[in-house]
Amino acid sequence: MAIATQRFNFDTYAAPVRLTVAEVQTFLTTLGDPAQAAKVARMQQLQAALEARMRQINARSPAIDGKSTNPFVLAAYAELFDIASLKQVDDIVAAAKVFSSLETAAGRVVEDVVPPFYGWAQVDSPGHTLLSEIDSARVKDGTVELIALKSGPMCINDSMVSQIANAVSNNWIAWAENYGVNNVRYIVGMNYSTARNSNKKDWHIVRLAQERLAAQGLQITQGCSRPAPRRPIADAFFTAVSGDKTLRVETMQGRGLWAHVAGASDAFLQICWAMTKCLNPAAVAAGGNYTTGEMREIVAFSARVNAPNVSEAEKQWLVLFARHFVDVLEGEQPQPIVLI
Repeated sequence: MAIATQRFNFDTYAAPVRLTVAEVQTFLTTLGDPAQAAKVARMQQLQAALEARMRQINARSPAIDGKSTNPFVLAAYAELFDIASLKQVDDIVAAAKVFSSLETAAGRVVEDVVPPFYGWAQVDSPGHTLLSEIDSARVKDGTVELIALKSGPMCINDSMVSQIANAVSNNWIAWAENYGVNNVRYIVGMNYSTARNSNKKDWHIVRLAQERLAAQGLQITQGCSRPAPRRPIADAFFTAVSGDKTLRVETMQGRGLWAHVAGASDAFLQICWAMTKCLNPAAVAAGGNYTTGEMREIVAFSARVNAPNVSEAEKQWLVLFARHFVDVLEGEQPQPIVLI
């Protein structure tokens, strides 16, 4: 008889992450505050670093070759959206394929620029070596903090869960010795999004690492789940001890990750603002029709932000970027989806 897969309650683990109009307004207001000149200068440095690294991306033109495109998808798309000419097809394929190909490249930009900017060391190690499941590291107060950066909420698969959990359970003591400390904190971090939007594979890395360490006889001092009448309640981390060494393994996503990395609660807004300043943005009018259901909400939300020294276009792009780090924009009622 097959054993049913254990299911978990993620309600606490994946509580909604919110962004308010007041929060964005406060952040933008500080940009013109002389007392915040050093912070503004730092964001300008981050902008320059991101811009320089993004220009190194090799964005190749897509091909229509029976490998990169699907004729059945093209037919379905053309039927659904009344596509008539091959020029339209060419534009659509170019946008979709180039956008998709940038996912990995953009993840590398983040890895190369953002943690080092905030004082973390980049770890570039060959695969299947002691440090291969670590992208960034720092030693703070006798603890080595190690981050495995993942590009988005759906990018971790089952084989990666097992591989990373194995690395943690097999190597954590060697990591402590490598950095000359007794305490290890290992973070599975998502560059953007939230725990609610995650496929929860990041959490299952934590769970599986805990299970394997417990099987080795390690003392788990706090588990990553708690008993409950229906389903165990998932928590974001576990802690363990072995002799004089301690271990904490956890997940962080988007806003929470960068707050920890930078030591600033508004770090995700700093990053979003730096990306906004890389552009030459143009504003759109509020109340327009958009294909994506959230774009009208983003435009309306940004219009409610009172920041006279910031252009409407910059506010819109800032909120567009910031929307990827939260579940809810507070201060604007959701709008119905309008297809064009």
